[in-house]
Amino acid sequence: MKRDRTNMESSNKPAHRLSPECSLFEALSCLLTQGLPFIPVGEDGPDQRFLSTTALVKAWQAGMPGETPVSSLELASATDLPSETPGADSLINGLPMLLWLKDRGGRFLIVNRGFAESCGQTSPQALIGKTDLDLWPQELAEAYRAEDAEVIATGRPRTRIEQIADRGTPTWFETFKAPVRSSDGQIVGTLGFACDISERMRQQAAAQHSQKQLAYVLATIGEGVWDWDLATDQVTHNPRWCQMLGLDEQNLNHPAEDFLTLVHDDDRNARATAINTCLGGAGSYRAEYRLRHADGHYLWIRDQGNVVEYGEHGQPLRMVGSIADIHAARSTALALQESQTRYQQVFDNVREVIFQTDPLGHWELLNPAWTDITGFSVDASLGRSFGDYLHPDDRASKYRAFKPLIARTRDHCSATLRLLCQDGSYRWVDIFIRALLDKNGELTGTSGTLNDVTTRVAAENYLSLTASVFRHAHESIIITDPDACILEVNDSFCALTGYTRDEVIGQNSRLLRSGRQDAQFYTQMWAELQTKGVWQGETWNLKKNGEIYAQLGNISAVRNEAGQTTHYVGLFSDITGLKESQRHLEHMAYHDALTQLPNRSLLADRMSMAIAQAERNGTLAAVAYLDLDGFKPVNDTHGHAVGDLLLVEMARRLQASTRAGDTVARLGGDEFALIYNGLEHSDECDQVFERLRASIAEPVRIDDREIRVTASIGITLCPLDGADPETLLRHADQAMYLAKKAGRNRFHLFNPERDRQLRAHRDAQSRIESALYDGELELHYQPKMDTRLNSLIGVEALIRWKHPTLGLRLPGDFLPMLSESRFEIELGNWILATAVAQLDTWRAAGFGTAMSVNIAARHLAHPDFVPHLRSVLTAHPDLDPGLLQLEVLETATLGDIKRIASIMAACNALGVSFAIDDFGIGHGAVNSLRSLPVRSIKIDRSFIHNMLDDDDDLATVQSVIGLATAFHREVIAEGVETPRHRQALLKLGCHLAQGHGIARPMSAAHMQVWMQKHPPRH
Repeated sequence: MKRDRTNMESSNKPAHRLSPECSLFEALSCLLTQGLPFIPVGEDGPDQRFLSTTALVKAWQAGMPGETPVSSLELASATDLPSETPGADSLINGLPMLLWLKDRGGRFLIVNRGFAESCGQTSPQALIGKTDLDLWPQELAEAYRAEDAEVIATGRPRTRIEQIADRGTPTWFETFKAPVRSSDGQIVGTLGFACDISERMRQQAAAQHSQKQLAYVLATIGEGVWDWDLATDQVTHNPRWCQMLGLDEQNLNHPAEDFLTLVHDDDRNARATAINTCLGGAGSYRAEYRLRHADGHYLWIRDQGNVVEYGEHGQPLRMVGSIADIHAARSTALALQESQTRYQQVFDNVREVIFQTDPLGHWELLNPAWTDITGFSVDASLGRSFGDYLHPDDRASKYRAFKPLIARTRDHCSATLRLLCQDGSYRWVDIFIRALLDKNGELTGTSGTLNDVTTRVAAENYLSLTASVFRHAHESIIITDPDACILEVNDSFCALTGYTRDEVIGQNSRLLRSGRQDAQFYTQMWAELQTKGVWQGETWNLKKNGEIYAQLGNISAVRNEAGQTTHYVGLFSDITGLKESQRHLEHMAYHDALTQLPNRSLLADRMSMAIAQAERNGTLAAVAYLDLDGFKPVNDTHGHAVGDLLLVEMARRLQASTRAGDTVARLGGDEFALIYNGLEHSDECDQVFERLRASIAEPVRIDDREIRVTASIGITLCPLDGADPETLLRHADQAMYLAKKAGRNRFHLFNPERDRQLRAHRDAQSRIESALYDGELELHYQPKMDTRLNSLIGVEALIRWKHPTLGLRLPGDFLPMLSESRFEIELGNWILATAVAQLDTWRAAGFGTAMSVNIAARHLAHPDFVPHLRSVLTAHPDLDPGLLQLEVLETATLGDIKRIASIMAACNALGVSFAIDDFGIGHGAVNSLRSLPVRSIKIDRSFIHNMLDDDDDLATVQSVIGLATAFHREVIAEGVETPRHRQALLKLGCHLAQGHGIARPMSAAHMQVWMQKHPPRH
């Protein structure tokens, strides 16, 4: 260590005063060079202090370093100076150091005994006159001489610490060299001291090692360490403290006041109290509080510290302590405390009894629910057992339930038993017990719960009773969910319907519907259930075997507290027998006993319904009054029995001539009444009643007798004629007498406004004629299919009227108005020309299909028909005439057959074929097939429509097919509406069909698209 200054008063003359900052080395050098026993220190004054050689010797003997300032020594006052001082030799040899004095040449002038011994000499005199070169290795000696030269050259002392190891163990020395001056201030040599500081160096090394270890511990310890200097109010921390609080290490040192800002507001007073108690004399403190982390949240810490340094008056000067992060432990403790609180709350407030017993079953723990259930206090019950409160009748049940636990075959058991209450009553409880075992498997007790189930047991008993009533009730009972899905049925239901319980559970109750009641009936029923919560009424349901039965029912909605329907419960009684008796009585009251036709009473009701329907739908209803011509002679001649049989047959024929929804009634004797509903025009009556008249006129064979009668029929229409049944029937009766008057075997329409109708008829004909010229008429086309091959064999052209206000109108709406009119022929020519043109257009487009066109009888018989047909075909030379077929009604062939056959032959010569339309409704079917050159016959749609339900119509269809086969004619069925019709016809041998069940009539454009999907058969 190099010192560049001197603390002597003067460097040019002997110093007589030392600075207080002067080192011990410098002071000793001054005393020795000056030859003084003591020397003043500091400024002169009444309190002048002195440093003596004796004090210096004591300082070195105490181990003080040479660099220690003299102010650290105990200086003496003038009065305390010793009267005697040791001599120079005693001082030199008494110092615990090496001492030497050299001249400017480096020769030793004075050495002490310690220096001589360090050089291996016993006498200091042996070294006088020698130099370092004589004592030390050359390199070391030269270093010493260089230092001496530097001190002489600079005139300044020099101190350094060195380790010398040339003789044995290395030794550390603190060496001081200073210039020695003569009286005139000239440097004449150097004075040197060398103190053995090996021990001090070892202590410093140990201290440094300890400091490093301490620094490592402070850096790695899990706690934050703090050191509070109370004098400066500065706090020093280790890095862990900063890490705990998320601070950077520039916060390792800071005023104590900064630390206080981190303490939670709620914790500052408690911490301050603990600190003050410590500083007030306790000497240590310990506190737990919250510190703010750098990210803003607070964490719990444990802070503990001690006063480690006090002042001379006992005041605390320094505290040292540590901070530990206890946030997790504190949070865990708080969570545990909260959990314990919650557990206690649950234990105290849970509705179930929680208990624990000793090995003998005596209660050691019970919660307040025990008192709530039984009324007995917990304190009074502890030490007693479950059996003390058990109902006598349940002791055997308890033993059976607890036996596995007692026998140690199971670790838990449960039972439902009755407990005695304080008021003497018993309550049902569910008990659950689990064995408590120690680590050796020995029973230490039991724990479990008791749950009051008195209400549940009562409900179960009630349900059991209800279930018994449900099972054994005579009425059929059904329970469904809100969507009518069946949830439960009783035995009576199964016996009534034929279904087993498993077959209906999960099914919707509509499974039972028979179809007798329409959708509106059920809509009203459900609406009443939803609004009123109950419905009563009669329903017709279907048994599993298909049998329909009647039931009288009561359905109730079951609703929850919120008013929402959760179930429906239905109770039903079988009233099929009652309904049958009622039906029979009603039938007798409203039907004729002989013919089973409706009587006058029922007829009046049916007429009222027909009037309402006609007014509602904007249609007509025909009311007919029919009287048999010639019935009285039959009755008189053949007897009443034959007459009755004749009436029954007439009733059958009348019913066969009507449709579903129409009515035939017997008024008495040989008088009948008929109601035809849904007529669009009054002209429809002609065809209907002509067919009816013809049917009546057919002979009847009774007991080998052939009996013929005819009918006179009077007809009136509503609402055109009156609006009440009585008026309508009276007018029909009047019309019937007019028919008889006109010659019998005919019908007469009662219509006082006939002239108005005729004018209206003429106006209608004119409007249709205008429609043709205005382009409102167009042809639609309906496919005809081979149902075996599902292939197209042709189309039929059908006229349609695109009425500007009434929309698309069918032929039946307007063609009958043209019958026998001049315009009938003109319209027929237009239809024929338009159809052939379209046929040729399709041909050109690659669709070579056949087409049939309907021709009226008057049109076919017109002299210009064949020439017109020829001209139409000539206009389309590329068209094969064989693709054109003309359809004529069977009735059109009943006139002059020879003339009709001649016209057909002329058309055949042009390549055009014929088909008889509506075959089967005329009387000359066989004659027509035999005499006319027709290729196809079409079965009338009326027979096809009813063939599945009417044996007569089915027989007619079979007959027509048989005739066609016999005469080698192609037969086509019209009006095929359903797949059932198609299959039935195929079975009968008719595979050509036409009708809405195949395709509806469509425009030419749509027909072409349809043909692309169903190519014609070639």
